[in-house]
Amino acid sequence: MGITFGKRKLKIKIMGEQETANEELDQPHNEQFYTVPKNPQTSDEKAVETKKNIGFKDLLQNIYDISINKLNLSDFTVYTYYYSDNRYQFGKITGRTNLNEIQLEKYLSFKELTIIRRASGLSESGEYRSRLVTLINYKDNDYILIWSSILYEIFNEEKISEIKKLMEEMRD
Repeated sequence: MGITFGKRKLKIKIMGEQETANEELDQPHNEQFYTVPKNPQTSDEKAVETKKNIGFKDLLQNIYDISINKLNLSDFTVYTYYYSDNRYQFGKITGRTNLNEIQLEKYLSFKELTIIRRASGLSESGEYRSRLVTLINYKDNDYILIWSSILYEIFNEEKISEIKKLMEEMRD
C-alpha cells in the first residue's frame, strides 16, 4: 500500500452559457478541453431544479429561521455522526448548543422523535428546560437534529406537528 501523488486534477469553470472542464493528466503538457452547452429549460423545469439544488446548509438555515421566528424555540442544532475507530465521531454543523460526545451518544439511542424535559434545566445546559431530539438519514449521511427551548412545556402536539412538517419538506 503506497501513497501516490500527481494523479488527476479536474477544474470546472462556468463562463456564461458554457461549462469548460480542464483535465490535467500525469504529463504536464497533455491538456484536454471539453465544452458542454447548457440545455434551454422552461420556467417550470428551472423551479424544480432550483428546489433540488438547494444546499443542505441553506435547508438547515430555513429550518433554523422557522424554528426560532415562527415556533419561538431557543435553538436548533445539527450534528453529523459516523462510526470510525471503534467509536462514534461527531461534527457540529449549525447551532449554538455545544454538546460533548457522551451526551450525543446518549441521543443516538433515541429511535423516534423524543422530548427531554427537566424542570431545573438539562444536565448539559442549565439555560434550556426542554429539548426535542431526532435522528435522520439525509442523502446517505446521518444527522442528529436538536431543538431546544428555555420553556419547560413548549413541545406540545402543535409544535411537534410543525417540526414533523419541516422534516418532511427536508426529505422532499
